[in-house]
Amino acid sequence: MKIAVCEDDIKTQSLLESYLEEYPADLEWEIFSSGEELLDYMEKGKNYFSLYFMDISLPGIDGIRTCARIRKKDQKALIVFVTDYKEYVYEVFQVLPFRFLIKPVKKEAFFKVLGEAMEFLRLHDKRLTFRIRQTLYEIPWGEILYLEGDLRKIHLHTVLGEYTFYGKLESLKEQLLPGGFFQCHKSYVVNPEYIRASRDTAIILRNGEEIPVSKSFRKEAKEKHLQYLKGRWGQ
Repeated sequence: MKIAVCEDDIKTQSLLESYLEEYPADLEWEIFSSGEELLDYMEKGKNYFSLYFMDISLPGIDGIRTCARIRKKDQKALIVFVTDYKEYVYEVFQVLPFRFLIKPVKKEAFFKVLGEAMEFLRLHDKRLTFRIRQTLYEIPWGEILYLEGDLRKIHLHTVLGEYTFYGKLESLKEQLLPGGFFQCHKSYVVNPEYIRASRDTAIILRNGEEIPVSKSFRKEAKEKHLQYLKGRWGQ
């Protein structure tokens, strides 16, 4: 697991690095003192990270704008904002943070968030397997936007394209439940990771696509999406 720590305060840098050294897992990390330094490193080496611990109030490009640029290149990155300013909560929603850590960061809170991030990445690296003719496909959960049922066929929409194969939407939904997927219509199951906004009759994805929400699934969809958002905020 590759981790980036972007923090301009030397004491907080040292504290977070000591926690990473102590955590009982095989981790790799890099320390950055500004958003510019991190973005330059990524641009030159084309190296992305699985998890970012990001201070919000950085000099120069702040943490929110830094993460907005990271999001354009990597939709799957997990971002944990490290801050002493709770009022930033609404500003950062556009970059979909995974969790928040409030300064001074306690070891127990840091370990909890790191463990949750590792479990999240483990789940989203699981594969949905299916056959199209004689070819077996394995698609990571984290690449799935939504599934669309069409009689006995499934249209699987992913970040890299669409696949059509024979199957039952209900059985696939059950497989994907641990990843947070939920049903919003008799013919649609969506990955909440890619939701930009939702309303009573539709869900809007980050790529601009709209998925219908039917009346019979409206309550369930709202509850599942709220549950997902609460998890994102660490509640």
